[in-house]
Amino acid sequence: MLILALAVISGACGNRPGDTILVISDRFFVHQVHDIYLNTQQYLGRTIQFEGIFRIVHWPPTDNYYHIVMRYVLSCCGEMPIGFDMILPDSLYPFPPDSAWVEAIGVLELYSDYLVVRATSLREMEERGSGFVDFTWQ
Repeated sequence: MLILALAVISGACGNRPGDTILVISDRFFVHQVHDIYLNTQQYLGRTIQFEGIFRIVHWPPTDNYYHIVMRYVLSCCGEMPIGFDMILPDSLYPFPPDSAWVEAIGVLELYSDYLVVRATSLREMEERGSGFVDFTWQ
């Protein structure tokens, strides 16, 4: 049982067709997200599910809006965001409001050499989770 849990956490299940959804849990959020960024090739094409704060960020130089689902981790330098940029299809419109707590499901992809999640589902949750996560294995 422990070996199976470690395999799922570490991404050892690979990128095979028919893989189950990789659920990024509250308890292991930092570790799982870090492993996905560290071992991107093992995760590309995988469907992930996670919860976090939905942010809408405006970039004035291009007048583009970017969508992110993230949480905060405390570091020596203060609060740092950790999560994923999202590609949201029009079919998911209307999007949740900025700072809403959401559950995101989507497929990990590279977009211009940048890791993103192409959302297949994005729903605002009634119960808000913790916006802060840490490095411990509590």
